[in-house]
Amino acid sequence: MLARWAREATRGRVGQKDSIAMKSKIGLLTLLLVLTLIGGCGMKMTAPAPPPPPETIVGDVANEAPQASLFKGDQAVLSDQDIARILATQLNLEDRHKLAILNLSATNPWSAELAETEAKNVDNLTAALKASQRFTEVRLLSSLLVPEKRTIPYLREAAARVQADLLFVYTTHIQYFRRDRLLKADEVHAQCVAESALLDVRTGIVVHTGHASENISAQKAPGDLNLDETVARAQSEAKGKAMVSLANTLTAYLAEQKKRMAN
Repeated sequence: MLARWAREATRGRVGQKDSIAMKSKIGLLTLLLVLTLIGGCGMKMTAPAPPPPPETIVGDVANEAPQASLFKGDQAVLSDQDIARILATQLNLEDRHKLAILNLSATNPWSAELAETEAKNVDNLTAALKASQRFTEVRLLSSLLVPEKRTIPYLREAAARVQADLLFVYTTHIQYFRRDRLLKADEVHAQCVAESALLDVRTGIVVHTGHASENISAQKAPGDLNLDETVARAQSEAKGKAMVSLANTLTAYLAEQKKRMAN
């Protein structure tokens, strides 16, 4: 009898231990599940961090007037110190007396007569610039000295090789119209838009810029082979007028500047 009681008591203690172990495992799993849910909700509720400021923007412009570039990439071209020095430079052209001329546009004469017209246009441009008392020497800059990459440094180098203090560069753009309600038969209308810049060779500063627009109407002449030659002639005449207009604008500017310096 006593042995049977002992066996029953032993089985009771073992069952109680299994029950306690099972409860412990269930409690641990429940705790892990709760922590996982809390962590997931916390991640969803947390606001994302603000994005960093763009790397190309530097400085704080909210409280001060900007005196330098706000973009880092600009420093690779020209530093803020160089720009400040350029802007602070007071340029005096009193000792600049030698001028070089360079045409940046391609010329393709349609015929021998038009080639003569183009040459006359250059002569008229040179004469208009020589009219300024500022220049003691005005010459054409040979295209042999100018590389295909026509940047400011290369243009300065080419002008320096002919010992020119100033470089006058210009370009022309041509438009023409053939058939218009207001035009007569065999009549064309050409417009030339010309631009120029005067470059100080010593400093690299652009002293003056010019813009001119000239219009020409022409009829087919007896010597013109066809209307295309009439168009080319009108274009050359409009170009010549625009080039002289650029030169006159520059000489007027230099005369006005000399007058201001004298006062």
